[in-house]
Amino acid sequence: MAFSSFKPESMHELEDQQALALLKNGSLNAYEAIFKKYYRRLCFQAVLFLKDETEAEDLVLELFIDIWHKKIYRRIDKSLEAYLCQSVRNKCINRVRKNKIIRLKEVEYIEYHQKTREPEWQDQNEPGARAANINTLLLELPAQRLRAITLVYMEKKRYREAAEEMGLSVNSVKTHLRLAITALKDKLRKFG
Repeated sequence: MAFSSFKPESMHELEDQQALALLKNGSLNAYEAIFKKYYRRLCFQAVLFLKDETEAEDLVLELFIDIWHKKIYRRIDKSLEAYLCQSVRNKCINRVRKNKIIRLKEVEYIEYHQKTREPEWQDQNEPGARAANINTLLLELPAQRLRAITLVYMEKKRYREAAEEMGLSVNSVKTHLRLAITALKDKLRKFG
């Protein structure tokens, strides 16, 4: 087949096949080229699932780190783009499931402590009632931010421990905490 008879999609596929062949030979340049070509697109795909930009970026970075360090590129035998998109989709589905389980456990944790600390009939101006309002606000946070707050502030874990438990970088945990605290401050201002 003559090179000029390729359609644009075929050119795209040919470039990917060449990059993948170089990657299978251990080319760091090919790895970087694939990363640059697909990173933003995969992050966008992940944001659609996760509804959290920071978490989406972390997930895509994890995928690329695994591809290089675990040498997953050796097992890619279909379209590189299809493989990357499917991998991100699968990671997102797993993350959503994991976040739901974590969120349920945290809701149970907060509800348990709420029931054991203050009676329901307390005046809204009393400290226990304010704690109940804060617990309600905590439950409105996205799962990763709630998890970061729970691990660092409630369970008194260090950033590194929280990051390892959440499967994120330390900077991502700090970002989740910063965003969570900002959201809580904004919501608390409404309570006066």
